[in-house]
Amino acid sequence: MAPPPMYAVLYPALLVIARKHGYALAVHGSMARDFDLVAVPWTAEAGEPAPMVDEMKAAVLGVYTHHEFDHLLTDSHITKKPHGRLSWSIHLTNKGADGPYIDLAVMPRAPR
Repeated sequence: MAPPPMYAVLYPALLVIARKHGYALAVHGSMARDFDLVAVPWTAEAGEPAPMVDEMKAAVLGVYTHHEFDHLLTDSHITKKPHGRLSWSIHLTNKGADGPYIDLAVMPRAPR
């Protein structure tokens, strides 16, 4: 488990990426077990979430499953949640849920 200060240090870089893609980024939860974030489409130009999430993963040197296997993934690492939001777990080590991770939920964009 990572301490909350470590998660807080990651937030500014993740926020820059979210804004670049047209999203607002909010922290929710206690940060005790993981770093719970929600990205909300904020501008009319908000893009598809996957490129934003991939960029966030790269910025924190994270993995979806393991650094040796991530290149094999398609969409199996994305979880569908209520109200149309999608969820990704970005692990900060190769220990999976046993190590520190970002739990990122992305709200759907309005139909265009």
